[in-house]
Amino acid sequence: MIGSRILIVEDEIMLSEAVARRLTKVGYQVVGQVLSGEEAIEKAQEIIPDLILMDIVLKGEVDGIQAAELIRSTVGTPVVYMTAHSDTGTLERAKLTEPYSYLIKPVSEKDLRSTIEMALYKHAMESRLKQSEERYRGVVQDQTELICRFNLKGSLTFVNDAFCKVFGEERDELLEQSALPLIWDEARYESRDCLGILSEASTPYRHEHRIGSDEGVIKWLEWTSRAIRDARDEVMEFQAVGRDITDRKRAEEALQQAHDELEVRVAERTEELSRANANLRQEIEERKQAERELKESEERLRTVVESASDCIFIKDRSLRYTLVNPYMVTLFDLPASSLLGRTDLELFGPVVGERLQEVDSRVLRGETIEKEDTRPVRGDPITFLDTRAPMRNSKGEIAGVFGIARDITDRKQAKPAAPIGDNQYQSRAMRETLRAARMASRTDSTVLLTGESGSGKDHLAAYIHDHSNRSGGPFFSVNCAAVSPELAESELFGHEAGAFTGARARKRGLLELAEGGTLLLNEVGELSLGLQAKLLTFLDTRSMTRVGGEREVTVNARIIAATNRHLEQEVADGRFRADLFYRLNVFSIRVPPLRERLQDLARLVEEIVSQLAADQQLPRNPRIDTHTVEKLRQYHWPGNVRELRNVLERALIISGGGTLVLPPLRSDEVPARESPEAFFIPQDRTFNEIVNELKVRLVRDALQQCQGNRSQAAKMLGVSRGSIVNYIKELE
Repeated sequence: MIGSRILIVEDEIMLSEAVARRLTKVGYQVVGQVLSGEEAIEKAQEIIPDLILMDIVLKGEVDGIQAAELIRSTVGTPVVYMTAHSDTGTLERAKLTEPYSYLIKPVSEKDLRSTIEMALYKHAMESRLKQSEERYRGVVQDQTELICRFNLKGSLTFVNDAFCKVFGEERDELLEQSALPLIWDEARYESRDCLGILSEASTPYRHEHRIGSDEGVIKWLEWTSRAIRDARDEVMEFQAVGRDITDRKRAEEALQQAHDELEVRVAERTEELSRANANLRQEIEERKQAERELKESEERLRTVVESASDCIFIKDRSLRYTLVNPYMVTLFDLPASSLLGRTDLELFGPVVGERLQEVDSRVLRGETIEKEDTRPVRGDPITFLDTRAPMRNSKGEIAGVFGIARDITDRKQAKPAAPIGDNQYQSRAMRETLRAARMASRTDSTVLLTGESGSGKDHLAAYIHDHSNRSGGPFFSVNCAAVSPELAESELFGHEAGAFTGARARKRGLLELAEGGTLLLNEVGELSLGLQAKLLTFLDTRSMTRVGGEREVTVNARIIAATNRHLEQEVADGRFRADLFYRLNVFSIRVPPLRERLQDLARLVEEIVSQLAADQQLPRNPRIDTHTVEKLRQYHWPGNVRELRNVLERALIISGGGTLVLPPLRSDEVPARESPEAFFIPQDRTFNEIVNELKVRLVRDALQQCQGNRSQAAKMLGVSRGSIVNYIKELE
């Protein structure tokens, strides 16, 4: 009804303002706009509006349904819900508050106006009905109800004054009549079943009866009749009590008229819904078109997957293969049916299978993992670069694992191998070191390698990795002393895009790259105290946060630390954290310097020269004579194996591929040989071996100085030419 006072309850201010403008435009009076259920209750009790437009989801602790329930029970103001929430549960809750209608957002001006008009009209009709009922109750309270009694034949035996007044006859006249035509309609009393109904009824029987006066006024009476029984439960007579319900009937007729008008509105609304359905059908057709385009996109994706030269697969939550691409089928040389439904334990055995399932379990917890892994395929070890990510369903729940495995075996084999191996070194120090390294390789514990610079700690770390159960994974090494303090954290832990100037994209640190493998922290004593703390946290939790990141990343990488410093002294001087030292020093191995294992020099020279010759692409390895090895033994090698490699590399360059010729060593480091006291006696040679080596060297030097002339060489040594020939044969 135009001019009615309306309260708007809506937490979207722009929508509230728009509705208020529409209502004001058509003549309604907007008496308030509130944002929460609490404000709605307070405002409604204060101003008692004619109608409330109520959103269901509101700010605060009281939603629209709760607010409407309280307002209806206290003020009685009609409520029309205006919401975008149309699910069944919400509507069932809303029905309990007896709303007058619903408006589904977005609301058109026409729907808004028509719904409000119908709600106000319905409320007016209900108010009239309520007033009629109140008037009816007043009549009942102020006047005596109609009471009559009649016998088993239906004849009246008693009537009160109210009964006489209603029927307009004297009591004596009424007592001569039958009660049935007065309290029952014609169809009922003519069938003569009224008395039987009353006799058999166990409770009072209610029915309505319409009567008319001579002036043409129609009245409705509601009768409550029952049988009056004696002590033997036999019917003696009947009693009826009548109430005037004319006002209620008229109100019901008015309500029926309103209902009929509502039916007309429903028909109009149905037509509007038909138009809406037409629009919906168009949207459905558009959606089908989108689905066809999606299907085409899926076909293109399927083509890419089937033609890819990488293994692409999907696993369910039980880690069984549910999809494999043709490349994977070809690589395994098995039909797809033999791969689908199987687990990695069944394909690769318990060792590799358990390692892969541990990674997949982390993926099912939400991690995305990229790592190198070597596993047997058809009996041959193949190194893969694995990328595994969680697959989610339409509800966002993790439903399985999506993986891509790229064969990088050739790239892996192209990397130079560590020179150290399981050779039978003669020095006791090196044999003990290798024994400790093999013990360390059988565990995943943190290892601390100590020793002088250049003694081969990085090669020993590679040896431990290659002999561990992580040998299929990657091996990375970082020299902490060579990385600037500003970049060390990013190098180790990675960074997010925008973490600092120049960080344009996310970068994975060496810890993440070493997933499933080993990371060597060379010269770990050079790390700053701040970075030591972050490294300690990683060793304790196996998780870390990238620079500029917020999410923790779990990493399964083994740490091997190496240093040439005395970390105990560094801890005492406050330059190294004591807790980090104890965390790193789980299994400590000392790598002996070269001067403590000169017995291994000949084997080391062979290995290094062989590698250098391969690096320089020489057609064959140069010849290494005993004199050269002996000369190298007499040097005490302050630079250890690294210095030995540099000396041999220079020797290869100046030798030109023939017999290895050593460059001059630093004279201040070579022991004097002029006096017997300065003669160097190797500890791993017998007397005869030493004498024979000296003979070989003397004969060789004499021949070199005499340009191969054996007679002159014999004269220089003071022996016969035949002796020279015999020495050459014996000592060849």
